[in-house]
Amino acid sequence: MREDIELKVHLAFDKEAAVWYVAESDIPGLRLEADDPMELVRRISETAAELVELNLGEVVKNHENKARRNVRFTPVFDSSLPVAAYA
Repeated sequence: MREDIELKVHLAFDKEAAVWYVAESDIPGLRLEADDPMELVRRISETAAELVELNLGEVVKNHENKARRNVRFTPVFDSSLPVAAYA
């Protein structure tokens, strides 16, 4: 059975700079930030495929036990997301 290669991307909020950023990533070379977490996820979606293609050797090497499959990324929030305030 073929399994997708799942690449995790850890997102965190820098309170001092007031931006969301990629804190850690299984996607080589991924360094992004944005004012909003969903904007950061959108930017990662736009950038990830090209970076995976450019670094395919390293990605495959890190997932040697898997044959060539689809590659997807999963955002992992290391900082909490704000929710609407209670009245």
